[in-house]
Amino acid sequence: MKKLAGIVVLVCLIFSLTACGGKLSEEFEEKEVKEAAEEMVNLINEGKLSEVYEDSFIPVLKNSVELEELQETVDYVLDKLGEFQSFEKVQVKGVKDKNTGTQYATAVVLAKYEEGNAMFTISFDTDMMCAGFFICLLYTSPSP
Repeated sequence: MKKLAGIVVLVCLIFSLTACGGKLSEEFEEKEVKEAAEEMVNLINEGKLSEVYEDSFIPVLKNSVELEELQETVDYVLDKLGEFQSFEKVQVKGVKDKNTGTQYATAVVLAKYEEGNAMFTISFDTDMMCAGFFICLLYTSPSP
């Protein structure tokens, strides 16, 4: 139940950030956001989620989900997909927290693996720290 609560908190944080999505704020550079998101996904694919968690997640995100819970979720998705192949698409948009007016940049990363695709949604604050993280299994090939 605690694991589910942590995941729900992450999803709610993402939805609250994306509630007022649109043009990327001048406080961000699209190329920098794309590169930071791709680097984060690469580190996760290399098994370095703890490094990403400790070095990149803002405190409120760390307080909403423990590393072990996040690791279970990431493993659940990535274990079904096999080896990472490539980035299929990376889209960046600006989001503004409707309650505080704080600007964020959100990257939606479509990653191709041997057995399917995963979508990462990663939000960054103006210090390029991770303010939101979501991973979703999009498709897996049928087992023979």
